[in-house]
Amino acid sequence: MTQRNQGIDINSPELDCNKKCFKKEKRAIDVMIKGYQEMAEINLKISKLCFEVESEADDIYIRLTECD
Repeated sequence: MTQRNQGIDINSPELDCNKKCFKKEKRAIDVMIKGYQEMAEINLKISKLCFEVESEADDIYIRLTECD
């Protein structure tokens, strides 16, 4: 009998190892996705803060140049 004709043993240790490896990989991917989402939120907060600071600096510059 060839290996193809034998079928798949659902209780084989190899299949169990593959399931465990898949679960570990999926978990790692989920952690990476969560990390990227958190970094996106941090980057958005930083960009908002920088925009606010830049706007304040522009306002100060405009007020200073108008006084001259």
